[in-house]
Order: sequence, then C-alpha cells, then structure tokens
Amino acid sequence: MVRSLYSAVSGLNTHMNEMDVIGNNIANVNTTAYKSQSLSFSDMLYQTTRNSSAATATMGSVNARQIGLGSKTGAIATNISAQGAVQTTNLPFDMMISGNSFFIVNNGAENLYTRDGTFTVNDAGDLVTRSNGYYVQGWTSSDGKTVAATGATAKLSLINAANKTSAAQSTTAETFSGNIDGKESALSASTGKTVTAGVYGSDGKNYTLSFKLTDAGDSDSSTYTMTLAGVTDASGNSVTLPANADINLKYNSSDGKLVSANGAASGIVSINLPASVGGSLSLDFSASTNYAGTTGASTIKTAMGDTDGNGAGRPEGTMNGITVSKNGMINATYSNGDKKVLCQIAVAEFANASGLEKAGDNLYQATPNSGAAQTMDVTKDGGSIATGVLEASNVDLADEFTRMITAQRGFQANSRVITTTDTMLSELKQMKG
Repeated sequence: MVRSLYSAVSGLNTHMNEMDVIGNNIANVNTTAYKSQSLSFSDMLYQTTRNSSAATATMGSVNARQIGLGSKTGAIATNISAQGAVQTTNLPFDMMISGNSFFIVNNGAENLYTRDGTFTVNDAGDLVTRSNGYYVQGWTSSDGKTVAATGATAKLSLINAANKTSAAQSTTAETFSGNIDGKESALSASTGKTVTAGVYGSDGKNYTLSFKLTDAGDSDSSTYTMTLAGVTDASGNSVTLPANADINLKYNSSDGKLVSANGAASGIVSINLPASVGGSLSLDFSASTNYAGTTGASTIKTAMGDTDGNGAGRPEGTMNGITVSKNGMINATYSNGDKKVLCQIAVAEFANASGLEKAGDNLYQATPNSGAAQTMDVTKDGGSIATGVLEASNVDLADEFTRMITAQRGFQANSRVITTTDTMLSELKQMKG
C-alpha cells in the first residue's frame, strides 16, 4: 500500500514538471522566434512479485506479476521546426529566416545560433544583435561585386572607412549622335561649329570638352573634321591640352551613315586628355549621321559612356542606403549611383536541430546530439531572408491551455491517491486498536 504513496508522489512531481514547461511556453508567447516545448511522461521501474514462466507438459505458461512504481519525465521536446508567424516591424535590420536554418552570432568566445533576427548596426558600423551586441557572422566581399560563401565566417562590417564612400571614376568613353547638316554656315567658318561634351575627371569633378566641327575645308559635302579645341574645369578655367591630331569623319553620300573616323570603320577613335581629366578618352561617332538638311542646323551631340553606358565615369559618392537581399547579401548604394556588395549573412543547419541546447537570450548551442553546424548560403536549402519583419513565437495558446487542464486534473488525481491511501492506512491502524 505504501507503494501507491510513492507512485502518487512521482505523479505529482511529473505533473508539476509539465506545468513548469507549460508556464514557460505561456511566458514566452510573445518572445521573438521562441520555440515551444512539450513534456512526455514515462513509467518508472516495476516491482516484479512473480516472474513469467513457459508452459510445461503438466502446467500452462503464466505471465509476470509486476507493480508499477509511478511516472517520470520521459523527454522535453522542442518544436523547433514549426515556423512562427510573421511580425512586421518595418525596421531595416530586423530579419526573418524562412526555412530550417539559423543565424550565426559570436559572443567573443564561441558561435551561437538563433532564429531571432533583431539586429542593428553598432557605433563601429558592425552588424550585431540588438539585445546583447553579439556579432552577426557571414562573409565579406573582396571586390564589391561578389561574395565567396565558403570558408570561415567573421563579423560583418557594414559602415567603415573603406566602404563609406564610392571612389570617383574618370569618363573613359563618349558617344556622338545626331546629324551633321552640311548646309549649316558655321561649318565653313574658321571657328567652325562648337560641340561640347561633359566628362568626369579622375578627381571626380566636372570638365567640359569643346570640339570644333568644320567641313574639312573642301568641296566634299560628306567629309568633316572634328578637333579638340579646349578643356575647362567647373570654374571655367582652361586646362592645358596635350597634342591631338584632327579627327577626319567620312559619311556615305547616299544614305548619310558614317563610313569611317580617321579611317576606322568602327567609328571609334581615341584622344589624349590631361591626366587630371582622365588621360585617354574613346570617342564613338558610329551613331552620327550626315543626312541632307533643310534647316541648316546640325543636331550632333554627345553623351558620357559608350553605347552600352559603360565608361561614363562618376563623381565621388557617399553611402546613402543599405539593403539586404533574399539570399542574405547586403548591398550599399551611393549618391553617385554606384552600388557595392558589402557582405553576405551566413546561416547554419544541423542534422538534428531538436538536439540544440537552449542557452537563453533566444540563443542555442550545438551539442553532440545536434551535430556540427553546416554553414551555408540561406538559399542552398530553398530558404530566404526577409527584412522589416521578425519571426514570432510558435506557442499555440489553445493547445497550452488544454494541456494545462489535463496537467491540473492529473495532479488532482495523484493527490486523491495520496488522500485515499492515507485513509486506508488510518483504518488499518484503527483495526489494531
């Protein structure tokens, strides 16, 4: 009879453990990325009062006679694979992973893992967790264009001296387009027609090139000469020019299309500029024409860059925005239109994520049962990263309240066993009297 007392006590303890787990779940119903837990019961050792026996020629088999000694906590499982709801914050460095992977953060001694993407940028420009300042881990771009998502991870520096500004680039190509009207009187004058072109120098400042366009001083209406006459800076000051030969343009007298520039059928020639203005500049005349005009006004003009927009140059720019792509790539935009890839957030997956150990602060530690972290690009397993949102807790309050009721009833029943056993023992004692 005393066994029932100890069995009931074990039941009370186990149901109290279950209430502890339920209470913790409810306490964390609004904790970012919290994963709910559930407790399973297991029966305890049994006292065998008679062993089982096999059948014989004279007697049949009998089963063992066993009396249980109560219950215990079998396991506490974490529902780590269930995705929490999306919680919108609109904060640029709040992030949520869709998929089974974890963010990697470092506390200065070891890597830890989390689904909580409440990140921010600290005073040094590094991406860190908002709650405790742990460094978010990933890979840094070495060329501003790509990231090698392999090898060891490190902290991610988003704003530093190297990427706070975008270096100026000189203009290396200029494209001429429009029509040269042979009837324009300025073409036959000694001063010619002035055609201007804007370029960026190697210092990122604006310079203006002045070209003189003439009819080449002959009677052939399909030939023209382009000469670089001067270069001025943004203040209007003249810049000393290196020597340059005239550029001879030849057009087809039938269809007005360019035949050659200085003999080049491609229509592309190069001129020399002062070093401060960028040095060599490629001029493309292939888009210019020489149709017969009726107004006596040429429409030839220039644009920075080649026909694909390359080589246009740019001034020095300052960082004016940071964006995070679905693959965890962090990009910077600059006031001069430049874009750079800064780094990529790394994530980790585990062979058995349920084997991770909770370390508090929404963090997990790897254990022998979880397996080693497999570091990867988040898209490798079909996942993605969204910004301006967080993953909410996956606690189901309806389920928690239901389990709370069953735990309460189980506790009450075990209490009744103790009360009833005590009554029986009391009656046994009275029989002696």
